[in-house]
Amino acid sequence: MHAPPSPNGSLPDRPLLNIFLLGHMRVISSTGLSLLPTGTKTRALLAILALSNRRPVARTRLAELLWSTRAPDQARASLRQEIHRLMDILSPLGPEVLDVQRHTLAIRPGLTDIDVEHALSTTAQTIMDLPNPLPPLLEDLSAVDPMFAIWLEEERNRLLDHKIIQLEALMTSATDPATIMAATHRLLRLTPLNEGAWRAHIQAAMRNKEEGAALLGAETCLRTFETTLGTTPGQQTMHLITQLRATHQNTTQATRPPSATIRPPSASTSQPTPEPPLPTLAATVFLNTASTPEQAAGMALGEQFCRELGQDMAMHGVLGVSVQAEPASPALLHPLPLLGRWDYLIGLSVLSTSEGEATCLLQAFDTRTDNTIVWGHRLHLSTATLHAQSSRFAAVLLFSLLMGEARKVASRPVAELSPFGQGLRALTLSVRRDRTAYPTIEHLLAEAEKRAPDNQFLFFVHMHYLLMRMYEEWRMPVADYIQPMLCMLRRNFALFPGNTALHSMLTTTLFYANQTEEALFLHAQAPLTQSADSRASTQVLPSGLAALCRGDAVRAAHIYSDFFGVAPTAPFFAAPDQEFVLSCFLADRHEETLRLAREILTTCPDRSAILVPALAAANMLGHQSLAQDYRQRLHRLQTPLTQQTVEGHYGYLPCAMRQKLCRALHLPQP
Repeated sequence: MHAPPSPNGSLPDRPLLNIFLLGHMRVISSTGLSLLPTGTKTRALLAILALSNRRPVARTRLAELLWSTRAPDQARASLRQEIHRLMDILSPLGPEVLDVQRHTLAIRPGLTDIDVEHALSTTAQTIMDLPNPLPPLLEDLSAVDPMFAIWLEEERNRLLDHKIIQLEALMTSATDPATIMAATHRLLRLTPLNEGAWRAHIQAAMRNKEEGAALLGAETCLRTFETTLGTTPGQQTMHLITQLRATHQNTTQATRPPSATIRPPSASTSQPTPEPPLPTLAATVFLNTASTPEQAAGMALGEQFCRELGQDMAMHGVLGVSVQAEPASPALLHPLPLLGRWDYLIGLSVLSTSEGEATCLLQAFDTRTDNTIVWGHRLHLSTATLHAQSSRFAAVLLFSLLMGEARKVASRPVAELSPFGQGLRALTLSVRRDRTAYPTIEHLLAEAEKRAPDNQFLFFVHMHYLLMRMYEEWRMPVADYIQPMLCMLRRNFALFPGNTALHSMLTTTLFYANQTEEALFLHAQAPLTQSADSRASTQVLPSGLAALCRGDAVRAAHIYSDFFGVAPTAPFFAAPDQEFVLSCFLADRHEETLRLAREILTTCPDRSAILVPALAAANMLGHQSLAQDYRQRLHRLQTPLTQQTVEGHYGYLPCAMRQKLCRALHLPQP
């Protein structure tokens, strides 16, 4: 029984009804009972009343919003029915919660709690307490009525305007650079063309002596204006960016060591001379000529996919890629004088079409071995999935081609390898996740970077190795381990802001470094377009990590399950299978956790990042023999399983998640 107001007029200790309008609508009584109306119109009626600032709403206004296409008499009759339905659903709370008058309706003050009211009452001092991002208002209410849709858009804009005003107030009043940067991250996600926010963000980073973050902000600002408006920011913003670049250039020149006098080589000279720039692998993407009317029907979709694929591959920065403007074939491309410029031909063949979808064959040909097919996969294209498929296959192709190049030089002694070959071998070893290979990888990279400094491919391999090693690092907190890597990524990304691989790695490391605001901001500025069906896209992976960082393991497991459930399932660069296993455990999907762990450990038996959540799941299910096996493997790997090391390794997770993992691992509490 609900507690009514006392005779002296005082309110109950807690509200009788909680109305949640952010995200999916929920209506919960004080006892935890769901009172959400089942009918769309009834839910919409309650939502209108809840967003009226506790003021009465005229029945005529309600009828206009919910039945704008009906005659006034019919609309009023329908409204009366919905009011009765709402009162019945809220019974016995109806009279205490709703104030029903002849001409108006209102939600009584004091007896209900509405989440949007808390959001709209935030100030500059409390705006950062709101979830980021804030769930959409009434996310699941659609197709109610044309007038309701207009009203809902106005309410969403009202909430958006309030957030912007408070964030701008915080941005101008705060004195701490970290607070200003956090506020501008949120503000720029809401208003990407807000020049005041861009300037405040850059200036705060400079005051905080984070030149890499300032340069990254400047380049992202320029790219945002160029992409959206086709122009540059205003004069004041450009002056600040120019000043920042000049300062950076002067600092770089001042810290660069003086040039040594060039001397002829002698026996006493042991320092190697930097080699010319690395030869870059080159590929061209083409669409195979159609030979049947059915194939011709899918050519437009194929051409669009080829353009997207070429762009996605090029934006990784590890391969020179071009796209053929006209349909061709390997046989036609082979005799061209320009063929020597390409190591690989990437060909798409339309096999069949049906109802706006095309079944295609994507193949890679090695021109150095008489166009031998070295990779191939059948895929299904549609307008809805094209962008996601392009992003996915770009990563798969690049990985496969680089692994193929590495196999070609696998038998050569290290002394005979070029810097590119050394980078390929280091990449191959880092993919194996074998910690005994760490010294070899570091030696290969040190030699390669000495011979070919400032090379994007070698930088990518180096960052990939550090990221792979981080997952198996237990003796140092991840947030501390990743700081040097974060500085290098920021500096490099500021120079190459369009590089997809750097963008992805920087976003990921920001999450692991507990800099969630900046990570979310950078993820929102992803250079590639998200499609309606993006579950196959590699761009969805940071969303899974973001969900874990905010404590939503169910959402994270869903994102990873969708991604890894789409073919091809070949390895990707730094594909976060360890986060997939971890999110399944934290979402209480223990059987699935063990199934995934077994599959991964079959080929990589010494991955501690997989063994730890697998051990936790085995303990929860009471599989004692399996748990003992995992525990012995971790002991053999010298993985220090204590609460302190687990807290440090998973420091990016919310405290409740870390404690849940520690309890499942049966770790002694301090």
